[in-house]
Amino acid sequence: MAVISARKGASSAMNKDHRAQTQPSPSPAGSQTPSVGLAPIVHLSAINGASGPFTASGLRSLELMHKFSTETFMSLSNDPSDFHVWQMVVPRKALEHDFLLSGILAVAALHAATLIESPAALSYIDTALEHHNMAFAPFRRALDHITPFNCDAVFAHSIITTIIGIALPRLTATRDESSNMTENIIVVFELLQGVRNIAWISEPWLHTKLFTSRREFWKESSVTELDPETEAALNKLATLNDDTMATVDQEQHRMNRDAIALLHRCFLRHANARDAASVLTWLAAVDKDFVDRLRRRKPFPLLILMYWGVLLGTLDGQMWWARNSGKALVTELLVALHPGVFQWEGAQLWPKQKLGL
Repeated sequence: MAVISARKGASSAMNKDHRAQTQPSPSPAGSQTPSVGLAPIVHLSAINGASGPFTASGLRSLELMHKFSTETFMSLSNDPSDFHVWQMVVPRKALEHDFLLSGILAVAALHAATLIESPAALSYIDTALEHHNMAFAPFRRALDHITPFNCDAVFAHSIITTIIGIALPRLTATRDESSNMTENIIVVFELLQGVRNIAWISEPWLHTKLFTSRREFWKESSVTELDPETEAALNKLATLNDDTMATVDQEQHRMNRDAIALLHRCFLRHANARDAASVLTWLAAVDKDFVDRLRRRKPFPLLILMYWGVLLGTLDGQMWWARNSGKALVTELLVALHPGVFQWEGAQLWPKQKLGL
């Protein structure tokens, strides 16, 4: 199985056509993906009246591709060694796959929207939604027909789709639209399940290292124990599952147990790597039946998702697309799992305290 992580850059097979291109200068993929010395965005309203061969939508697409290839690409990985893949190789692949091109434009539009104030930001949110919707059906078809030709594009787009799914509810909420963080995360779960299922088949075909092997991803690390508070919280969650589910629904108990164990590993990996991959991997790696229980809003899986929201919250301040997302998810789940639903006293206390809710 392969898991989300952009590691090691592109292989020689993918890079041979790009050797002459300039590598991006090292720069951290910080919280706002800092500007690389470019002029501020010139909004299309300022140039719509200009004469020329380009339509407004064409100019917007050029603007967003520029945004992606100069700034946004750095927010798709914590590792500067991956930047060449995202800046050079992935946009080149997008010229062959419409869904990936739409994904690139959508994530760049969302990034642009986070850097400007309303009402100007609303135009970029509209553009992001348009491209995101355009990508959905062809991406689904590509998942059903994975080939050596499209596998790199499918994996790259899966990472982009995950980021869009996390960022979109917070940004669309500014328009007083119905934005549901939990629903978006479940959609991401379902898409990534498809990606995980084909990883076994397509791994030999992959030319880029956007996904790493299970062994490499979970390799031994220097930190072998979590901080006592987090360790105690996860252990308490596991004990609660044993006490309340083991005799009621053995299959649900097993799925919960495995999901909690995987979440513990993701927390531990994050304590070492401090990267987004440690957070997002859980979405792709949990069992498909657990995802089905989430989709049906079963209470204990939703409680486990709340604990993952704490891990998502660690990216707030590091990645623009994760800003306030952990808090938003946990806040929604606190409402969904309102007092009186459970006899699980204190189960929701740790996520609330951890995120300052």
